[in-house]
Amino acid sequence: MSRFALRALYCLMALSTFRLHAQSPERQFVNKNCLGCHSGATRNGNLNLEASAPAEHPDRWEKVLRRLRGRTMPPIGIPRPEEAAYVAAIQSIETTLDGLKPNPGRTDTFRRLNRTEYQNSIRDLLAVEVDVANLLPADESSHGFDNITVGDLSPTLLERYLNAARKISRLAVGIPARTPGGETFNLPPDLTQEEQFDGLPLGTRGGKSLRYSFPVDAEYEVQIRLARDRNEHVEGIAGVHDVELLIDGESVKRFTVKPPPAGQDHSGVDKQLNLRIPMKAGPHVIAAAFPRLTGALLETERQPYQAHFNMDRHPRIQPAVYSLTINGPYNAKGPGDTPSRRRLFVCQPKNQADEQCAKKIVATLARRAYRRPITDADLQAPLRFFKEQTSFETGIEMALRAVLVSPEFLFRVESDPAGVAPKSAYRLSGIELATRLSFFLWSSIPDDELLDAAIHGKLEQPAVLERQVRRMLADSRSKVLVTNFAEQWLYLRNLNSTMPDMRVFAGFDDNLRQAFRKETELFVENIVREDRSILELLSANYTYVNGRLAKHYGIPNIYGSRFQRVEFGKDSTRGGLLRHGSVLTVTSYATRTSPVIRGKWVLENILGVPPPPP
Repeated sequence: MSRFALRALYCLMALSTFRLHAQSPERQFVNKNCLGCHSGATRNGNLNLEASAPAEHPDRWEKVLRRLRGRTMPPIGIPRPEEAAYVAAIQSIETTLDGLKPNPGRTDTFRRLNRTEYQNSIRDLLAVEVDVANLLPADESSHGFDNITVGDLSPTLLERYLNAARKISRLAVGIPARTPGGETFNLPPDLTQEEQFDGLPLGTRGGKSLRYSFPVDAEYEVQIRLARDRNEHVEGIAGVHDVELLIDGESVKRFTVKPPPAGQDHSGVDKQLNLRIPMKAGPHVIAAAFPRLTGALLETERQPYQAHFNMDRHPRIQPAVYSLTINGPYNAKGPGDTPSRRRLFVCQPKNQADEQCAKKIVATLARRAYRRPITDADLQAPLRFFKEQTSFETGIEMALRAVLVSPEFLFRVESDPAGVAPKSAYRLSGIELATRLSFFLWSSIPDDELLDAAIHGKLEQPAVLERQVRRMLADSRSKVLVTNFAEQWLYLRNLNSTMPDMRVFAGFDDNLRQAFRKETELFVENIVREDRSILELLSANYTYVNGRLAKHYGIPNIYGSRFQRVEFGKDSTRGGLLRHGSVLTVTSYATRTSPVIRGKWVLENILGVPPPPP
């Protein structure tokens, strides 16, 4: 066949292909608007749409669909199609792609619990609230999240998990340490303490409130330390002040502090701010605060700032709490009746070697920890540790420790079903689906209701799945979807390390920083819980503010530490995620804003279109 005949045949084939697709809206759209750049001759972006259809190249047309949805193609400078043409093309492509058998891809099937997931799992498994930040190292972040590269377990990390399991198991069972210890909880140094804090009684100012789990019934010592400047002088102590110690909302002691005599240092000002008190085992709320005396402002030549924590620019007007320390236990009297013991001991032993009761306790615990039905083989190792001990409770503590360091608890493993080709898609089992669902919405293990639905094969039913998802979102544990996922997605975790230049932003303090964070958390939580459109992240005409944040934004008639929802008019410059102080702060320099940093943040985090390399 001659060269001319071959070219004629090629043209006829191309023409027939064109006619085949000519009637489809996406083909009409592409032929008119896209082939100038994305044909066989040009292939801009390594994309050829000349002889391509959605059913033949779904991956390629998924990219096209994303561009058309965002109206980013054709590019600026080229005539734009009518909106009706966009809508018709998008609907046609979606209809075709939705009718294909999807390939959901594969994720890692061997994942270790990260630090947040471990802490939440311990809370839901044992009813023990512990801060594991001091027990486990921070997880490595990848692609903006800390639960992606979590497939390894180094010897050092394994040692940390062993130490964490030992401390947590002793706390859950109620076995006291051999010697008294102590924990100190510090407040941020740039925290202004001139107003009442949320969670502390009305009529107080400043201070700190914390929830602490006491391991056993015993005596404990609580110490309060006041904030000092760089000269080791207690700040703001110009007269006599009272400091109140509260336990579970009740005042147990009121201390009085006053300036030292002339010529003496301040080392003894807060020396007497400690109290040894008997405490029942279990969680209690320990707080220290100052009775509110006055709302007077310090007279200065400048405008009065709301920030008062710096001895040079905006000194403290009154003393402030720097730390709370809890030491003990002393004179321990027994494990007491704690939520963790009620959760753990589902039966009471008849004697110190009651293996039947121990087996029931370990089986109940392992089912929750391993997130699946339990076999006798799963119980062999924990029960072996139990039998090696002389007392029942010590044996349960060792069995619990064995469960907490088991790979079945520390790792989420999904095994490919028998007969499935390597790297191919397959349907998840109900138990695997329940685990994925709980770790996404709660960053924790499934509860009994979700696990039961999965074990009995009900979770694969769409109605049951939807009912479980809505139940889980209504649960208070779903707040972690905001505090864990959304805070990493929106960079809110970076707020703690952000410090604007105090010479330019002299009124910035930790109160404003935490108000920024709380505003965005409540905003995102509202959208999640009310099942609202994701577009409200950008277009909402409301937000959440307290008195400190309202004054910063210039919103009138909002007072106090409690956050409340406010709505804006059509002409307001506020509203939407991109106007939140949290987002503006983490996408700025210390001295000024940055359109480049903020633009990159919008592209990567909101639009999902990372900018190309420079």
